[in-house]
Amino acid sequence: MARHFLLVSRGGMHDRPSAKGALRRELLARRDGLAPEFRANASRLVAGRILAGFGVAPAILGAYLPIRSEVDPRSLMTVLAERGARVCAPAIKGDHLEFREWTPAAVLEPQGLGTRAPGPAAPVLRPEILLVPLAGFDRRGHRLGYGRGFYDRAIARLRADGAPLLAIGLAFSAQEVPAVPDDPFDIALDAIVTEAEWVRPRETPPPS
Repeated sequence: MARHFLLVSRGGMHDRPSAKGALRRELLARRDGLAPEFRANASRLVAGRILAGFGVAPAILGAYLPIRSEVDPRSLMTVLAERGARVCAPAIKGDHLEFREWTPAAVLEPQGLGTRAPGPAAPVLRPEILLVPLAGFDRRGHRLGYGRGFYDRAIARLRADGAPLLAIGLAFSAQEVPAVPDDPFDIALDAIVTEAEWVRPRETPPPS
């Protein structure tokens, strides 16, 4: 599928919120416009690329339960759980994310913003690999999220403990842009996986 690119305003900081908002709306509309059959097949291809990149199943994988037209990682989550990985999904707690253990049989509770997560009785885990949804990305690894900063704060908090964390964005190739407007508090991803390829901004090797 051919990539599409947008022109992004490179004005001063006062232009950046409006530039991000306009780009986010266009990219989400573009993603929503992908055919359901294409999204389903592309999600399977993304899962296959990630599985091929893992030498062994990670001990603890953080992933997300998809909303709207996001890449769907649930088949990947199920396979890795069957291979012995512990899998966790984000629950919203105030202004941050708490990663609660997920299993294919987990009972999920509404979290607001259209999301669901395992309930508060589920164990809280610290992922070593975190799969991240996004609205758009560039080849520097910069991610355009949904504007609330949940994942930027989560990645910063997880990395603050000194343990390794590999943050991987999941996207359709149509979500790529030449440059995502970024601010000092934005955190670049280690890699992005699409149906077409691994994008490794800093020559990040596949997990092993």
